[in-house]
Amino acid sequence: MQRVAILSAIVLGGVAVTGAMAQGLPGIEAAEQVSENVWRIPGAGGNSIVFVRSDDVVLVDTKVPESGAGILAEIRKITDKPVTTLINTHSHPDHIGSNAFFAENDGVQVVAQANTAKRMREGGGPFPPNRVDADFTTYRQIGEGDDMVELHWFGAGHTDGDAFVVFPSDRVMMAGDIYAWHMSPLIDPASGGSILATPTTLTAAYYGIDDVDTVIQGHGGTSTWEEFRSFMTFNRGLVQTAELTAQMGGTPADALASLEAVPSFAIFMGDEVLPGLEYGGTPRGRAYINLMVAFEELRGEEPQLRMGIDPSEIPARQN
Repeated sequence: MQRVAILSAIVLGGVAVTGAMAQGLPGIEAAEQVSENVWRIPGAGGNSIVFVRSDDVVLVDTKVPESGAGILAEIRKITDKPVTTLINTHSHPDHIGSNAFFAENDGVQVVAQANTAKRMREGGGPFPPNRVDADFTTYRQIGEGDDMVELHWFGAGHTDGDAFVVFPSDRVMMAGDIYAWHMSPLIDPASGGSILATPTTLTAAYYGIDDVDTVIQGHGGTSTWEEFRSFMTFNRGLVQTAELTAQMGGTPADALASLEAVPSFAIFMGDEVLPGLEYGGTPRGRAYINLMVAFEELRGEEPQLRMGIDPSEIPARQN
């Protein structure tokens, strides 16, 4: 089963592991306060987000397996309020790996986008099914007033179930892995991911979500709303360049050279591995990977999952 094989590759590739430290994956790090009521817990997979409400806690994503106790320990440094809601941004095991630790407690509701929920409920291979209590298609509101959480879905990108989680009272959004490390995203075709769809999804999110100042990346740190806009613009440029280059009979290497000629794209075309980047190589390497995926999608071929690329395979810069 292709999806199981890909998820296993993700685990073995260092996106998810059992336990805190394996394959070079950093362990859980101290919680970082993002706003008055929102904290980010880095390490051991994707960021976990803590939203402290009047009477309880909303938790977003649970990292790799066996991370639950570590996540809870960081939550207890912030508040003694109970975790009552668990939201997953998508179905990859570095984001749902410790769901069972929290979901086994009475009164904890697990929420995910419908496409994500289907995969979570199915499980597969080494990954057991995960309980989902409530799902949504395009929008769901949890709570009211300052305790409100908004869940949005605008289409495919990293997967076909990427949820944007917004905390309106704090003007903060958790973007999940469609936006990780401020570079072009990993595309998982077996989970419905699409680089051709990514710019449309990001554009809909940028114009469809109001009053956000801070965006938390699925992996990595935080960005401003304008930095998120620049990320959207870059991915639009990447797909447009791939389409034009393909029409002219060019190659992904030709498209990469065209992207490098745009000064405003320079931050997305770096050759240095970003801090905390556990997989996927450099921003420029990821851009080249996604150009190859774009060409495959444009040709109607089955796009391949490429988690990284040997630096020797990346075309040299054209001065």
